[in-house]
Amino acid sequence: MTDIARARQSLAALGGTALAHEALVATNGSRYIGDFARELGENLPGQWSVRVENYPVPIVQEDLLYDLWTPRSDPIAHTVKTDRLLAATILRSESGVELAVVPVPGRDQYRVGALIPADMNPTPDVPGPSSITVGDAPAHAAHHVSSTLLPAYHHGFWRLQLITLRDDLDWAHEAYEPGTVADPPQHDLADAFARFADAAPHIISTVRASNAQLNQHEQAFLEEMDAVFGRPALPQEASTTPQKTSDPDPLAVWLLEGQDLVELAGSVSQPSGPRTAIAPVRTAAALPSPPLQIAASLNRR
Repeated sequence: MTDIARARQSLAALGGTALAHEALVATNGSRYIGDFARELGENLPGQWSVRVENYPVPIVQEDLLYDLWTPRSDPIAHTVKTDRLLAATILRSESGVELAVVPVPGRDQYRVGALIPADMNPTPDVPGPSSITVGDAPAHAAHHVSSTLLPAYHHGFWRLQLITLRDDLDWAHEAYEPGTVADPPQHDLADAFARFADAAPHIISTVRASNAQLNQHEQAFLEEMDAVFGRPALPQEASTTPQKTSDPDPLAVWLLEGQDLVELAGSVSQPSGPRTAIAPVRTAAALPSPPLQIAASLNRR
């Protein structure tokens, strides 16, 4: 729109198209939400991509309600449910955090709220972060998002992550008695192990960086876990391939001591840094069903 000649040509074409389809083109002074979201993302820490969602009919915008990680009484949920929206934007960070940006009708304001993490299901034990309302100045809005919404998101994600890993272990202990693990491990078991192995380095570093007063036994335990899970392990590595006598089997360590690491992590202060993604939830296999709260959720994303 900064090129006057091209703008005139485009608007004339739009007018002709509207006339052919018996539609009315109306203008207003509202800023295009995609431009605001792009500038908001540019002022947030890290790299963010922007996707604009258009809602040609009211029922389409209601789909967004099912992805919001907020209480149903939250202002952003109320706006999506009761106000007519023409569009909203989804901001996605390189670490996987997704935020919805929704305009407040009739005001130069936007509501920003979190979407449910794509790789896990919410639980009533961990309420999602409340949305915030920001003005149309991107830099100021980004400061508000990064100082309030994102820390609350990471706090909630940390708790969801630990619950997921705990439930994985509870399921594994119930589904597999000693001596029943195959070589290579059953598909579901390998997936659950991969989830733990991917998250363990971040959990270990978070516990170490916390202000928790660890005793000598806990410090030694962290060193042992770091020696085994210092880098994410691949699912195919969770096998009974012959190990060196001095090297512990990561799968066995997970089954025997993984719960201790999860419990230790749950006792420390919560992180405010970027989330660490958990591997996709286990797929179908001829094994006992996993707990419902960590089963895959079907959503539009």
